[in-house]
Amino acid sequence: MKRSLSKAIALTLGLAVTAAAVVTALAQKDRDVPASDAPAAKVAEHEVVLPQTQPVPAEQPVSMTPAPPQVQEPARTEPAESDNGNGGIRAGSLSITATPKTNPGTVREEKLPEIEVDSSNVRSVPKSSVQPIRESKRQITLTSKLPPDSLAEKLTDANAENVSVWRPAFNSQGFRGARLDAFAVSPDGSVLAIAERTGTFNGPNGTRIVLVNTSDWQVIRVFTAGRMLKKLAFVPGTTTLAAIAFPQAALKQDFGLVTLDLAAGKEQDFLPLSFPFNAKLAPEDVALLAAQDRIICSGFFGSTVFCIHLPISKEAGVPFHTFDTVSPASALAVTPDGKSLAAVSQKAIEYFDLNPAAKYRRRSITTLDLGWKPVDIRFLNGAQTEFVLCPAYRDDSPPMFVRASAKDSLDGRSAGFSVPVEQDTRVGVAFKVKGRIDIIDPVTLEAVDSVILEQLRPETSGDTAFVFYHDAIHAFCVIDTNGNCFAAGKAQGEKRWSKRIIWNGGAAKR
Repeated sequence: MKRSLSKAIALTLGLAVTAAAVVTALAQKDRDVPASDAPAAKVAEHEVVLPQTQPVPAEQPVSMTPAPPQVQEPARTEPAESDNGNGGIRAGSLSITATPKTNPGTVREEKLPEIEVDSSNVRSVPKSSVQPIRESKRQITLTSKLPPDSLAEKLTDANAENVSVWRPAFNSQGFRGARLDAFAVSPDGSVLAIAERTGTFNGPNGTRIVLVNTSDWQVIRVFTAGRMLKKLAFVPGTTTLAAIAFPQAALKQDFGLVTLDLAAGKEQDFLPLSFPFNAKLAPEDVALLAAQDRIICSGFFGSTVFCIHLPISKEAGVPFHTFDTVSPASALAVTPDGKSLAAVSQKAIEYFDLNPAAKYRRRSITTLDLGWKPVDIRFLNGAQTEFVLCPAYRDDSPPMFVRASAKDSLDGRSAGFSVPVEQDTRVGVAFKVKGRIDIIDPVTLEAVDSVILEQLRPETSGDTAFVFYHDAIHAFCVIDTNGNCFAAGKAQGEKRWSKRIIWNGGAAKR
């Protein structure tokens, strides 16, 4: 019986081996069939066929803010903006689409970091609740009549029920003071534009643009740009503000030129500048100038001056010109006759023909050899050869008057601003030391009046960040590094200087 059982087991094993051999032979026969006889679909010559495996789930977006599950946002090149209901605009996340090199069949969407916008210093209030500035004969005047057909009038919505109230936010991280990066006054003097930086100290950063009516010091408009803007310039005769956008690697933002539509409160055009950006340059070492039909910037690109003509036509391409100076130009101005561009560097002042047909040919050059970079130029007496140059505060150098190549230095140091006074009959020079302002007679070069701002009450702290002269109220308007804004001048019939606060910054002394 045992022998019969052994034979049965051997027979079973033999049948199994024979079946396996048959299956193997059939499989080999299938592999030997020519491709033309195979029933499979035909494959294109350059097509890549992925293995027929389980589908690989797409990676979820990487973001600093949680994203809704299984929702893929479209790629954007600019920050989305939404009203936060408190008068400020919040810039949203930016996103890009990247294809990992490890798997060409997987597409991953990455979110760029969000620009944090603190709108606690901006409020929207009913227009009826805003109290106008009260004037007194014993004090200097702050308010004036709005010039007819002024930029402020064009930008003000007379039918608006609410208006914005803004005060500069005080920053104590990294440096103490207001984060005000740039200022500009419109050609008619009716609008003051302020660029307030948003975002964290380490970035990424955006910019809050604040427009102030200089006749009543009320905020006309506040809006947020999703770029870090460092220079501002009004385009004469338009509602356009030009600005220079600094690059930000975290946001994949290029260095470039921005035009802002002030009437709409948004970015109008962005033009990348295809020049190497020097991150070591301080903003005051570079210049931005806006004329009626062109925007000119210098100092960023070595000795190259960049000029773009307006309006920017996207259909025909962006026409622009470049030309070189003997040294990087840190200040620009149009000559009093309107025919030449003056480009000033520490080595020379050069005059270029503004006629595009002349291709910005150099008309003349005057050697200066200053030893410091001028950050401000002001022509005097309507002459091209008479002007005052001011260095940056950090250079600790006195300003210089130039007359037909003759140079005269003023007493004092670190004068960062020169401003025309009383229709160019005099010039005010603002010094950093003690916040001093000297009023100079351009003929005799003597100081006919002087004031030390630190000695005026009410007391404020902070160095001068920006100053301009308001002809309508006969006073200097000053913004300091703590965000305080005040006027300094003389009340009617008074001999002594006085001071009035327009708004207080975050660290003001009361």
